[in-house]
Amino acid sequence: MITKVLDQFSKWFLHHQSFAGYIEPIMQTFKPAWRAGLFRAQVKQVALLNGDFLSVTLKPQKLWRAHRAGQHISLTVEINGRLLTRIFTVASSAQFYKSTGLIRLLIKTSQVGRFTGQLANTLEIGRWCNISAPSGDFVYKNAEKPATFIAGGSGITPMLAMLDEHLAHTSQKVTLIYYAQATQHQCSNEISLLAAKYAHFSFLLLTRDQASDITSNINTWENPDVYCCGPQNFMQVVASYAHKHGLTYYQEAFGLALPSLSDDSQFNVQVNSSAYVVSANNALLPQFEAKQLPVKRGCGIGICHQCQCVKKSGVVRNLKTGEVSDNGEQLIQLCVSQPVSDLELQL
Repeated sequence: MITKVLDQFSKWFLHHQSFAGYIEPIMQTFKPAWRAGLFRAQVKQVALLNGDFLSVTLKPQKLWRAHRAGQHISLTVEINGRLLTRIFTVASSAQFYKSTGLIRLLIKTSQVGRFTGQLANTLEIGRWCNISAPSGDFVYKNAEKPATFIAGGSGITPMLAMLDEHLAHTSQKVTLIYYAQATQHQCSNEISLLAAKYAHFSFLLLTRDQASDITSNINTWENPDVYCCGPQNFMQVVASYAHKHGLTYYQEAFGLALPSLSDDSQFNVQVNSSAYVVSANNALLPQFEAKQLPVKRGCGIGICHQCQCVKKSGVVRNLKTGEVSDNGEQLIQLCVSQPVSDLELQL
């Protein structure tokens, strides 16, 4: 009750989403990397893998609750004085966390990426960072049915966790079909050990030049549940095949669904003392970035609050919740706010 009162006070008078966030700088003098609404985690191991992958082992604080194999977390790191947040699937099982207190992330890096491209030099052993509570519904559903896992590239990460967690608890046939570029299959030794340990598990390591026929190894006569994670077009092919053959299908996908307005409505937005025109068919943040307005980008999906600003008037739709705001003053996050009317904003 007290927390709710303090948070409401913070929204009305301090223009901040929470009171804990408002006192964050003070807390950080006692606990480095303390962030309101997040959990601290310490870097225990960092290793460069083939194919520009980075293996990061973290030790979350004790208050962090164990994930379900296949779920993801947000990782927040301070780089060059800015907080940057991205979503990553936990690539280790819940039982590994319970026995060691550690979790592992497998991160595909990019030299041109302002986040992943700098992680190898930023995540030093002993450094503190922040993680969110685990979330996501891409988890093992039914141990009483055969299962076929289909991974493309970095989509192997939730599969690793689910296989390690659940192979001991099912006697049904489980197959992994893993597509990646030649020599870039991750954790193949771990997968081989699982296959040696469990007779009902088998796997195929295939290259992307076979991706045009990625469904050819699905044995439809076994009626397996199909789990898929990979690039969007990769998952679309598998999803269409599974639905055509009446197979139960699950997939992992990040991002926000943007309701599309067929008439491409446009609205006037006053930002501080300047006027702009924005489209209703995109969130505010990328449009403001294109106009080179002084906005901050963090996670881009409504988790880190780096792009928070004050809406003085007008209506927006929250792309995470689908809720439509009222017309009055309130805090909004630009990355998840779709304009629904003319707006007045204060950055």
